[in-house]
Parts: sequence; C-alpha cells; structure tokens
Amino acid sequence: MPFAFIARRILFAIPTIVGISLVAFSLSYLAPGDPALAVLGLDAEGDITFKKADIERVRKEMGFDKPLLVQYLKWAKGLLHGNLGKSYVQPYPVSKLIADALPTTLSLMFGTMALAALIGIPLGVISAIKQNAVTDYIARILAITGVSMPVFWEALILILIFAFIYPILPMHGGVQEHGWRAAVLPVAAIATHPAALIARMTRSSMLEVLTENYVRTAVAKGLTSRRVTLVHALRNALNPVITVIGFQFGNLIGGAVVVEAIFAMPGMGHLLINSIYAKDLVTIQGIVLVISLVFVAANLTVDILYSVLDPRIRY
Repeated sequence: MPFAFIARRILFAIPTIVGISLVAFSLSYLAPGDPALAVLGLDAEGDITFKKADIERVRKEMGFDKPLLVQYLKWAKGLLHGNLGKSYVQPYPVSKLIADALPTTLSLMFGTMALAALIGIPLGVISAIKQNAVTDYIARILAITGVSMPVFWEALILILIFAFIYPILPMHGGVQEHGWRAAVLPVAAIATHPAALIARMTRSSMLEVLTENYVRTAVAKGLTSRRVTLVHALRNALNPVITVIGFQFGNLIGGAVVVEAIFAMPGMGHLLINSIYAKDLVTIQGIVLVISLVFVAANLTVDILYSVLDPRIRY
C-alpha cells in the first residue's frame, strides 16, 4: 500500500477542508438577516414581545458580538471536538440531526453508485468490443437516454408504475420502516444518470486501450479474448472511469435532495430542505460542511484507487 502517496494526498486535502469550513461558517453572515433573530424566532424583529435588550442578550450569549475571526476560531475548535452547534429550531445539537440523517443518505449514495457501476461498466465494455454492431448502437442509445432523463421525472414515473399501477414497492418512507424495498425506487431513479455516464466513459476508454500495442501483443501471444479484455484492457481503462465515479458520487447529493423529498426519506437532503425553510442557519452550516467533506473523501478515495490500479501514478 503506497502510504507515502496517501499521506501526501491527505496533506493536500487539508487546505481544501479549511477553505470548506470558512465557506460553511460564512453562511450565517452571507444570508440576509441577523443570526440572533433566527435564534429568537423568524419574526423577532417585528414582534413587540422581543425588545432590543433581548436581541443584544442573545448576540452576547451566542458570541455574535465578537469579531468574525474569534467566532470562526471558536466554531472551528468545536468542530475538532465534533460540536457543530445547536439547532435554532429543533431542541437537538446539529451533530445528532446529521448523525440520524447521514446513514440514510450514504446508503442511498453507495447503493446508487454500486448499481450504476454494475450496469455502466459491463455496458461500456460490451459496447466497445462490439463497436458499430447492433449491440453497440443499443448501448449508446440507452446511455444517451439515461443522461437525458431528469431525476425527478424518472422518480415520478417509477412511482406511477411500481407504486400505483403495480403496487409492489413503497412510494415513501425510510429503510427503517419498509426495509430494503424502500430503497429500490430511489436508487433506481438516481442511478440511471451516473450509469449512463460510466457506460459512455468506459466505452471511450476501452476503445482507446484496445488499440495499444500491448493489447495487440497479448492477442498475438494467443491469450483468450476474455483474458485480454478483462486483465489487460479493462484494468488500464479504469482510471478515467474511476474519475467519473468519484465525481458522480459527490454530485449524487443534488439528486439525493430531490429524491429524498419526493420519497419522504429522512436523509440529509430532507433535513437540508427543512432547515432552509426554517432558516436554521447553524444546521445548514453543518450539512454543507459534512456534504463537502464527503465530496473530499470521495476524491481522496479516487486518488488512492489510481495508485493501486496504476503504480506509476505514485511517482
């Protein structure tokens, strides 16, 4: 295992994480309104039950009266101890709200990427080795269709077919309520787009690799086409495919927000929408931070997989 390479990549990720924390912290001050008013209530400024003394008291208690740098350092120190603050709206710390919602979203994302890879990579390989055949044209049409379909539209179509016309799957709720069946429609709705992108990238990369001299040499040595394709060609074609997978893993958060809202799944997307409606800025801060860290972790994992598949990258 290339530990030195991994250590360098982790060190390079630290400035990114610091920048993410700065952006997340700035949300409270870039958003319109006074954070102290959000603590007291959305209509505190126009409510006669709240006086200026109450607002100033909250500002002092929450530390809003201190310089931004001092507030950021205090907030960052809390992050190091796992303290993301307390929700303005719900009587729980943000870390608990995220800890309750994150497993649902992560299971949705991992299930989606697993399904997308299981569909996209074989489809792209078959399309490449059967170039310009009927199979290739069918695979390319499916890929273009998958890229073109909006997530929300596909989710509604799947609900119409499998929850109303043929009621075999639940149309809302989480895994705790319905088990694995609750994840089938959401995963299928999100997986189509990344599966199509993976298939297109796999086909393109395979076509390029299949023309390399080492592949021709393997064929000339009498190796079976299956061994040439899976051992010599596919492994060397996977690097750009892994890039797409890592990038799509981060982008799945956007799809998760839509799908969790449609299927009423208690995940990060559902929590984010509710926090935005309630103007719960401290919860939004925590969600943005955690989502960004998941994206950084996905990119770091991609870099590590690069070094495993192609040792030359380590140097």
